[in-house]
Amino acid sequence: MNTFSKGIARINNMNWSKSGSVDDPSHMALLQEYIRRAALLITSYELNTSYPFFKASQALGYEANSCIAEKCPALGELKNNFIKGTCEAYLEWLLLIDSGNEVALKFHDLYEPLILLIEKGGTIRRQHGEIITGGYAFPLATAEYMSKQEPIDISDAGLRAWANQ
Repeated sequence: MNTFSKGIARINNMNWSKSGSVDDPSHMALLQEYIRRAALLITSYELNTSYPFFKASQALGYEANSCIAEKCPALGELKNNFIKGTCEAYLEWLLLIDSGNEVALKFHDLYEPLILLIEKGGTIRRQHGEIITGGYAFPLATAEYMSKQEPIDISDAGLRAWANQ
């Protein structure tokens, strides 16, 4: 099974009734790790795109694939535009990985922290220049700064340790 098919199954199997209902400190770790990964991609390839939330495949010049909506009916039912856009960006990225794109292969796990956050019932919102999740606000730093931060372990054990700091 290719990564796109696995991603479709993952999105279609999410418990959407849980979405946005869980407030956990580990969600901030997931958010920070995604922002670090996005910053690293943006600065490595000098991409001209919105930061930190963007469709990486489009930033690299690839058009969205119309088969995503057909193969992932769960997306059509989502009311939260941020979550819907994140899931679409993730699936488009998986298509690029399956096509053998070198950049996508190098950054294959770009969206993993955000997808984990959604799976865990978290949500993200922006307010006054900050990104808020898990009851915490994160002031958005520049991509240059974030690209130089140490990776965060987003395994279950790593997230438990981070939340207990």
